[in-house]
Parts: sequence; structure tokens; C-alpha cells
Amino acid sequence: MNYPDEHAETRSKLALLVAGALDAKDEEIVSSHLAKCDECAAELQNWQTISAGLRRLPTPQPPAWLLERTRSLVAARLDAQAEQRRNRMVLTLLIFFSWALTLVGWPLFRLATGGLLSLFDVRFHQMWLLFVVFSVLAWIGGGSAAVLLSLRRQFERRLA
Repeated sequence: MNYPDEHAETRSKLALLVAGALDAKDEEIVSSHLAKCDECAAELQNWQTISAGLRRLPTPQPPAWLLERTRSLVAARLDAQAEQRRNRMVLTLLIFFSWALTLVGWPLFRLATGGLLSLFDVRFHQMWLLFVVFSVLAWIGGGSAAVLLSLRRQFERRLA
């Protein structure tokens, strides 16, 4: 590296040196150049003076209204995320409940209708169709209840 390029490169890294942001290799290169160049050493002194002056300045504090607004926005975001998690959990539980109801309901439905219909000697060859209709109506009812509960919760939160 020739001297003018090294000089320009070193001057561009002086502020980083003062801030402690250079890696060991670059710091060694800059230090070796500073030992040879009085102009860059004077520039380093200027950067150190500026850095010391900046450290003595008081840290600005944000206004109270900004802190309160930020806190309320974060709280609202966390509440929304918590509600989404609760909604997902409730929907998952409703899905598992509906499947369990379906799987357990079919043998119970078969037992109840088979036993009752056998007393009257009535035989339906497509009993599964009645069960499907029953299951679909139960799922629609459960889904409607979940939607209505969700809408009510959202309405109550808007009022609060």
C-alpha cells in the first residue's frame, strides 16, 4: 500500500479507533501509521477531544407522554398476541372435542338407535346417514357458538 492511500485509509478509520470499533488487525495498521504520521496523530487528538466532550454531555430523556404512549402500544400489542394464542387454543380444543364427540358418538348413536329400533322391529339400512346429519348439525352448532363467543369477547374489549 502506498503512502497516500494508507494516509486516506487511516484518516477514515480514526473515528472508529476512538470509538473502539476497530478489530485488532485494523487497529494495529492504524497505530503503525500514527507512529509515522504527525498529521494523522493530530487528527486523532481532535477525535479524542470530540469523543470526550460527547461523553460529558447529559443523556437526553424522552418526554413522559412518549414513554406512556409507547408503553400503552406495547401493552396493547402483547394483549392482542395473548388473545390470538387463547383463540388458537380454544379452536384447537373445539376441534379435538368435535372429533372426540364424533368418534364416541357413533357407537353410542348406533347402540341407542339399534337397541331402540330393534324393540319396534324397525330397520334402517342407512343409519349412518342419520349420524352424518347429526354430526354436521352438531359441528355447525359448535362453530356458531364459538363465533358468537368470540364476537361477544371482542365487543366487551371494545367497551373496556
